[in-house]
Amino acid sequence: MRHPNDAIGNISRRQVLGSLAALGARTLVATQPAAKGKDKIDVHHHVGPPGGGAGGGPAWSPEIAVEEMDRNGVATGIGFPGPIPFSTDLERGRKLAREYNEYGARIGVDHPGRFGLFAALPMHDIEGSLKEIEYALDVLKADGFGISTSYGDMWLGDPKLRPVFEELNRRKAVVYVHPNDAPCCTPNTLTYEKPPISGPWIEWPMNTARTILSLMVNGNLRQRPDVRFIFSHGGGVAPLLLSRIAGFSDWAAVGPEKLREMFPDGIEAEFRKLYFEGAQAYDPVNFGALRKLAPTSHILFGTDYNRFPVSHSVALFEKLKLSPGDRRAIERDNAVALLPRWKRSVTG
Repeated sequence: MRHPNDAIGNISRRQVLGSLAALGARTLVATQPAAKGKDKIDVHHHVGPPGGGAGGGPAWSPEIAVEEMDRNGVATGIGFPGPIPFSTDLERGRKLAREYNEYGARIGVDHPGRFGLFAALPMHDIEGSLKEIEYALDVLKADGFGISTSYGDMWLGDPKLRPVFEELNRRKAVVYVHPNDAPCCTPNTLTYEKPPISGPWIEWPMNTARTILSLMVNGNLRQRPDVRFIFSHGGGVAPLLLSRIAGFSDWAAVGPEKLREMFPDGIEAEFRKLYFEGAQAYDPVNFGALRKLAPTSHILFGTDYNRFPVSHSVALFEKLKLSPGDRRAIERDNAVALLPRWKRSVTG
């Protein structure tokens, strides 16, 4: 992804903050109602600088995105300007997070009602992350945070990240988790991963499952229950693996006592605490597996724009056999329950 400074151009940090201060908290509230029938809330929307095609997607701009959203019945995209890549240069990570987040907030100012913000965090930098949590929530009024499944060799359940999750828990934050490449499994170690094959084909769904398991076995979900996690792509392959792990109660190498120690309430019960968006998981097999494990109230609509056209997810979602109530809940109502300030994006 190109550097946000390229996108902001001559807009200074002072101008960004001045606009936010002048308009107050309502800058990111939906002050322009969407047209009738265009009320979906997309919680998986990549934002990037104009002209940038990061992640294999086409050029992105708020104007292009709004046109795409309008054509496909989407009122609001909760923008994900990250991720912040792992780096030993902590100052650079802090600088990138601040610039990404102010850019994301600027989009919300300029297009009221159309873009929210899952603020980026330099998770490999504990002190930097704690400062950015405060700034993003108290100054930018972000909806929550967007982070990656791993940072270097650290998965999200790593004890080193506990101070960050303790603060997120105290803030009752929404945390959106998007997969990324991990050192274990890259083209350097996987001989079959040659273009056009890349991490999103298989490794990213696996990495989502890996980080969910790391949060479970390290006690994060039980010890910090007020963090509301949203996992991308229907939870990756995790829904397909839970029954396999639960079945280890009959395996002599594990047994029921060890499983109860790791998952006191059962692995399925822990999984049901999480939220999921469905981009790239709207086929009946994947989506059916997710719905058997997660309550409908914990499933959200996502598109993975601009990596995929908005129409891609909308068309697949519309083919699913859902009751009108469940469809409405997934398209909009469940997101509003998590992010109540978007309730007015249709009614004004």
